[in-house]
Amino acid sequence: MTVVVVSTGGTIASTEDRGGDAAPSLDGADLVAAVPGLGDVSVRTEEFSKVPSPHFTVERMYDLAALVRDLDADSGVEGVVVTQGTDVLEETAYFLDLCYDGETPVVVTGAMRNPSLASPDGPANLLAAVRTAGDADARGRGVLVAFAGRVLPAREATKVHSQMVDTFRCPEFGPLGVVEEGSVTWRRRAQNPDPTFDPDPDRLTNDVAAVYVTADAPASHLSAHADATAVCLAATGAGHLTGELVDALETLRAADVPVIVTTRCPEGRLARSTYGFRGSERTLRRLGCRYADLNLQKTRIRAIVAHAADRLDDAFEAP
Repeated sequence: MTVVVVSTGGTIASTEDRGGDAAPSLDGADLVAAVPGLGDVSVRTEEFSKVPSPHFTVERMYDLAALVRDLDADSGVEGVVVTQGTDVLEETAYFLDLCYDGETPVVVTGAMRNPSLASPDGPANLLAAVRTAGDADARGRGVLVAFAGRVLPAREATKVHSQMVDTFRCPEFGPLGVVEEGSVTWRRRAQNPDPTFDPDPDRLTNDVAAVYVTADAPASHLSAHADATAVCLAATGAGHLTGELVDALETLRAADVPVIVTTRCPEGRLARSTYGFRGSERTLRRLGCRYADLNLQKTRIRAIVAHAADRLDDAFEAP
């Protein structure tokens, strides 16, 4: 049986140019060759792209999901590892998770230190990802993220530090397990309430706005998106807005622009009936906003995928 490593670029595949700046240049075979300890695993590589992860589009995510599904259909493939840059790794992993319901384990990993630096973390992360993808207990757990020895569910994993090598965490519930001495110790099984989607590539769009509510935020932060396909809004606390934003929100909803709200807090969910002032969760409910229980960036990914599948109502709760 074989683990397929799909290389997409990012820091893990970057080397320094003559000016000392790093850019993606290594292919999957280069990455695998740099990993000690893979001699007992049959590894095949697939070259998908060589781009920095901030350049990864939703169309690329869709094509990557299609490749993952094709690999799942190959009876000779035991597991799939996707390597990517960390900037939008959590969004790519979650996009895959929303579009994939196969049994073949899919593990996404990357690196914070490129191979030109002292103590690059890419080889260790890739080794942990391959070990996880080849673990029988990884089957049926959805798309996973392996990073710094932790195994995380794609739905919950988020980048919490801009430069530290242990940047990926599950802030509220913690990892599913850890990779130690080449094997995975599992400690919990994540609950995933999300349906699986089959998006229409012709309906894919990046025109889904993401708005972060801050103190005294003006109406323009929302009204600028009057023509958006949808608006995802990270409200303060348990679902609260400034008075000016309420005016703009009423205008958006009158124009039938879908609005999906989450909290800007790293843990917790929106309230339904705790507060009643104008701009509280009661206002969100009155205006027919949908609720999300994810961070803002993942709420946007789910909105993009659900819109492309014409299933926005299935994707988010109407409180």
